[in-house]
Order: sequence, then structure tokens, then C-alpha cells
Amino acid sequence: MQLQHVLAAGAIALLAATSTAPALAQQAAGVTLGQLGYRLLDLAPDDGIDPWIGFNSQATHAYAHVYDQEGNEIAGTDIDRFGSTGFDNPYASLHAQTSADAANVLLTLYSGWGYVSANHSLHFLLSPNTQVTFGVDADLWARPEAPGVSWPTAMAELYGSLDGFNDGERFTDTFRLEDGVRSGTLSVTAASQGEWAEGRLAFDAYAVAASHAVPVPEPETSALLLGGLTVLALVRRRGKQYR
Repeated sequence: MQLQHVLAAGAIALLAATSTAPALAQQAAGVTLGQLGYRLLDLAPDDGIDPWIGFNSQATHAYAHVYDQEGNEIAGTDIDRFGSTGFDNPYASLHAQTSADAANVLLTLYSGWGYVSANHSLHFLLSPNTQVTFGVDADLWARPEAPGVSWPTAMAELYGSLDGFNDGERFTDTFRLEDGVRSGTLSVTAASQGEWAEGRLAFDAYAVAASHAVPVPEPETSALLLGGLTVLALVRRRGKQYR
């Protein structure tokens, strides 16, 4: 088979491949937090007060940012209400979403480094002599560029405080993952004393990753590059024939 036929066949095959094959991610990390729940325990059954908890305010925030290898921000977005935010570009795909009882983030990075976070916080009032245990399901996954590389990080966190006596009470529980998949339940417990107590609770989802790869070219770019190389090869071959 003549050289130009070989190159033409190669060009057609690569054009078809680049038009249909998805770009492979170099780094990826994601977190999903959902099914937030609580359980009350009466610590003084004879005090005449039934265990009770009430939520009177909520706040949410989600944001995503990606930077190139030199640290220049390529894209960024944030949202401070229930909903979703994110973007897709040749460097990364970043998304964050929050709702009344869930938060999830997803980071797929091709080049540079990126950070995604979703946070949901609650303010509550707890009856006297009552213990409350909060729980939230967590799913984490992280895929590094190569075995042993720990750039991508997925982290889920449930934390808060209970005020109204002494110096207050702090509580936290965290999942962290740098390679693989992990699922479980985050759980924190606090208890009021003989007075009503105010508390704050928050759950966060994070995804962080960095990659030293270059952005995957668009299919059109690959096709043009191959076409140029094909023409160059043909021109060089013809030049040799006329020597």
C-alpha cells in the first residue's frame, strides 16, 4: 500500500476515534452526603418535659474553582442557596449541589488543580435534659492519576456546637479518602443540661485534586493536527521523489 493511502487511512481512523471517544480524566474525587437524621433521648423522664428539638434557620453554600498549572484561575462559581453550581471546560468538570438534607460535590480534573465544596448548616433549640444524636450518610470516592499518588482528596464532615451552659460543647466527625471508595455514616452526639440549649449543626462535602497533565485537546484540534502531519509527510515524500 502506498504511503499516502496509509496516511489517509490513519487520518480517517483517528478522526473517527477523536470524534466519539470521551476525554480521559487524570484525577477525580467526589462526595455525597444525604439522609440527615437525628434521635432524641430523655435524660430525665420525671422532669415533665418531653424531649424536643426545633430547627429555626438554615444556610447553604456551594462553590467550585479550577486553576491552571501556573495558579491562574480558569473558572469559578458559587451559590448561597439550595441548588447547584459548576462548570465544564477543557481543564475540568466541577459541580456542587445542596438541598435541605443533602450535599454533594464532584470534581473531574484534566489539568491544573481544583477545589469544590458544598456546605449546609442548621440552627436548633433543644429541650432540657435531652440527648440528641445526629447522623448523615456519606459516600466518598477518589481516583488518583497513578497508584500511590495522593493528590485527589474527598472529605465529608459533620460538626457543630451546643451552647447554653458552661463553655458549650463541640462535636465533629469526619471521613477522608485519597484513593478508592468509602461509604459510612457520620455521627455526633450532644446533651443539654437542666436548661434549654441552642445548637448549631453543619455538614460539608469537599473534593480537591491536582494534575500535571496537559488539557485533552478537542476532537477538532486532534483532527487538524493529524491532517497537517499527513500533508507534511506527503510533501516530504514528493520532495524525495524529485531529488
